[in-house]
Amino acid sequence: MWWRSSRLDRIEANIERLAKISEATNRRIDRFVEATDQQIQAIQTRTDQFQRALEYLLSKDR
Repeated sequence: MWWRSSRLDRIEANIERLAKISEATNRRIDRFVEATDQQIQAIQTRTDQFQRALEYLLSKDR
């Protein structure tokens, strides 16, 4: 039954390959999420600054 052993070896190799692909994909997703979070925080900071500046300018007009 050498073919079963050979088939199991191929299955195990495929599982290991898929595990590596999955790990790499998860790392890429983590980096994307982190970068997106940083961009959102930067946009929020700029929005807050703009809002404060606008409120200041509007308060001077009164």
